[in-house]
Amino acid sequence: MRVLPLALLGGLLAASDAKVFRKCEFAELLKRDYYLSNDDIKNWVCIAEFESSFNTAAMNRNRNRSTDYGIFQINNKYWCGSDYGKNVCKIPCSDLMSDDITEALRCAETVRRDTERFRGRGKGYSAWVAYNSKCKNRDLDQYMAECWSRGSNSVFPF
Repeated sequence: MRVLPLALLGGLLAASDAKVFRKCEFAELLKRDYYLSNDDIKNWVCIAEFESSFNTAAMNRNRNRSTDYGIFQINNKYWCGSDYGKNVCKIPCSDLMSDDITEALRCAETVRRDTERFRGRGKGYSAWVAYNSKCKNRDLDQYMAECWSRGSNSVFPF
């Protein structure tokens, strides 16, 4: 009987390793640590919000038995290492669920670049369902206005 409470506690501790960003916090991280352009930031922020709710530990199973991992919900059928797919990014899928988003962002950029090669210039973000349904035809400057506004609390003062 003591094993069950310990197992539950272990599960809670493992779940507490997940980082759930706030929108402007995530935008600031992309700018400060990864030097992304504002255009890239607004697309990645929108994708992360609607794919994972900014949760680095998000994992979702799809109908085709593939799984999406991490803040950008990168699929194991093509992009990350599992017995299931091709591992184009050459990383274990678990690396996509780290609080350090370096590998997740690197792989997401690979997905975007390879998708552009296949679908054409400017179409790279279309690899994400959330981009197509929530970001593509949206005014992303307006979406990011709370983060980009002038003032002392601004992520990107202009």
